Order: sequence, then C-alpha cells, then structure tokens
Amino acid sequence: MASNWTVCGVCDFRNIQKTSVVWCSECDEGLCDECKEHHSAVKSSRNHRVIPVTEYKKLPLNVLEITQTCQKHKEQYQIFCKKHDCPCCRRCVIETHNECKDLTAIDDIIHDIKSSNAFLELERQLSELLENFKRVKSDRIKNLKNIKEERDMIAHDIEQTRNKINEYLDKIQDNLFKELDFTEENEGKKIKQLLSSIEENEREITDLQVYLTNIKQHASNLQAFLAMKHIEKQVADKEKSIEFIVRSEDMKTKTLSYVVNENVQNLTEIQNLGSIIVDSKSCEVVLTGNKKQQAQMTVPYTESKNIDDIKVKKVMKISLQSKVIRGCAILPNGKMMFCFEDVKKIVAFNSNGTNDFEINLDIQPFDLAYIEADNTVAVTSGAFVERIIHIIDLNSKSIKKSIKSTLFPYYGIALRQNAIVLL
Repeated sequence: MASNWTVCGVCDFRNIQKTSVVWCSECDEGLCDECKEHHSAVKSSRNHRVIPVTEYKKLPLNVLEITQTCQKHKEQYQIFCKKHDCPCCRRCVIETHNECKDLTAIDDIIHDIKSSNAFLELERQLSELLENFKRVKSDRIKNLKNIKEERDMIAHDIEQTRNKINEYLDKIQDNLFKELDFTEENEGKKIKQLLSSIEENEREITDLQVYLTNIKQHASNLQAFLAMKHIEKQVADKEKSIEFIVRSEDMKTKTLSYVVNENVQNLTEIQNLGSIIVDSKSCEVVLTGNKKQQAQMTVPYTESKNIDDIKVKKVMKISLQSKVIRGCAILPNGKMMFCFEDVKKIVAFNSNGTNDFEINLDIQPFDLAYIEADNTVAVTSGAFVERIIHIIDLNSKSIKKSIKSTLFPYYGIALRQNAIVLL
C-alpha cells in the first residue's frame, strides 16, 4: 500500500506526528509545512512536483492504495514485464523474471503516459461506451412508451368491439383486459429491469470517467499507468456487457396488437373477444466504438423468401350486402372501402369489420383510390355511358368535384406520387 498520505513521512520516520499538507509523488510521501520547505530547498528534491493533500485525496481509494515500491523487496519499481503485465524491482527481475524477454524500463513506459495514445484511447472508449448505453436506454424507453400507446389503442378497439354486443360479454371483456394489462406489465417489467441494469452501467462508466480525470490531474505517472491497466480491463468487461445486452432476447422490440375473434358476431360461439399478441423484431440500436461489433451489426441478415414460404391466415370475415363488388381500398387509419356497383354506392367499414358509413352515387362505381392529402377518394364509373370520375370528400361525405371524359371510360385507378393513374 502507498505511504500514509495523511501524515508527514519525514516526521513519522523521526517518530514525530505531524499532518501532511502536500504530497510528493517522487518521494511517495506526504510532507508537513516545515518539511515542505526543506524538500524544496534540497538539491535532490527541489525539482520534485508536489500537490496539496486536499487535491491528492480526491484520487480514488484504489489509486491511493497503489504502491510505487515492491512490497516484497522494498525497492523502487524499475522494470515492467509485458509477459506477466506487472511492474518489477531489480531483485524481482533476477528472482522471477530472468527468463522473460519482453522487459522494458518502467521510466520509458510511464513517460508522458497521461498524453499517450493509450490513455487518450481509454478516454475515448469510456465516452463511446457511455454513449452506447444511452442509446440502448433510449431505445428501451421508446419501446416502453410505444407499448403503453399501443395498449391504449388496443383498449379503445376492445371498447368499440364491446359496444357492439350485449351485456352477455361483460365477464369475457374483463378477462381480456386483465390479459392485456398483465401482458403490458410483464413486458414493461422486463424492459424496466433491463433499464435498471443499463443505468447502473451508466453510473459505473461515469464514475470511471471521473476516476480517470482525477488520475490524469493528480496521480503520478506510475499510478496513472497502473490505474489505466485496471480501467482497461473494466472497459473490456463493459463492452462485453453491452454486446451481450444488445444480442439478448430482452433487446428485441416488443409490440402489442389486438386481433378480433372472427366468431364475435355469433354470440353463442364466443369464448373470448380476442387475444393480446406480443411481436418481437430485431434491435435497431447500432453500437459505436467496437469495430468488430459494428461490422457484425451494420447490415442485418434477412433471409430471402419465395412464394412457397408465404403462409395465409384469415384475420376476419366481413359480410357485404352487394352482389357486385368491384374496387376496394384500405385507408391509413385501417378503414376499408368498397365499390358496390349494383346499388350505386361506396361503403366504408371500420378496422374491426363493422359498418361505418355509406355514400350513394349517381354512377355505378367501378374502382376507387384514396387521396391522403385532402382526405378524399377518387371513384371511377367504368361505363361507356357515364364516363365520369367523382372526387368525394370523406369529411362531408359528399361529392367535391367531378371530372368528365369525352374520349373513353375509366376503369381502374391508382395514386402514384400524388398523381392519379387511370386504366
């Protein structure tokens, strides 16, 4: 352990108890006011760098405990063995490291260590590591928020579905809400647990940054070098930790969705209103600083699929009161619109399959396209006699504009880059 920095080393050697006011890193001991004057006047120590004890004690405890002399032989460290990654005194080299080939004078290694590339690289690694944990934290907070918003949207859909049926479904609805709340709570708990671990790592990295700053300002070159070796190991552990977190199951983005039971309309067959589904997709966080990890994460692997791999699943069944149904469109809000040619109307359905509204027309509608810019739909007639396109305002449920053609009738219609394409 390093000399006791709280007492004057010179006075202590003379069995005199005096409190130190400065610390000499070269002598590895504290000095009182009187000894400090002698220390600065003696030729052998007048060029030594001293700092106030109040500043020196700001160094982390494990740095203060670093000794600059060999505890076994009580001699100053002179050599650093790269093979064993440890400092050695003269006698250590003779007794233990005489066959080691990679020995370097410790003065050569610690010279300008605080401005060395290795020290600067360690500072950069700490900053990038902290930034990576912040990215992961931000991603988890975003996912937690999205789950809450999706939960609210699903709850609204459940309520809309529930309002269409009678009190016979009260108990089933309560069970589904419990499942939804349990799923949200369970998935949220996993994310919060991961966030807690991430925040703990953030605090530890921040402490290491403060620790490294204090070392840079106040520690001796040897202390800085040895402390740096210790921090490098901690940084390596943290890098492995965040790589493990990003690859873990908990980093997959969870989403909630609600699927309406296709038998809801048949009350005698209803067992539940639907189910709460948790979907996972690959984490979108890209770490910085680790070139190997970046190379692995830059381009996610996507397995190619062909038509034989496509699985079809019936989501719902909608009964349409028309014998001739032509065009259809799905709006961004989930509503579905159909052209009922035989009865001259377009009909809109909610995302759960229930009827929303109808608009009667003076033409036989053939196809339609949704224009999001002004919340309208363009409807073609597809007839040689009518040859007309109606632009219908979905807010007012009325015809906003009509476009006639004297050349030929229009059948199919689509919207591409804000331009209407007619077939």
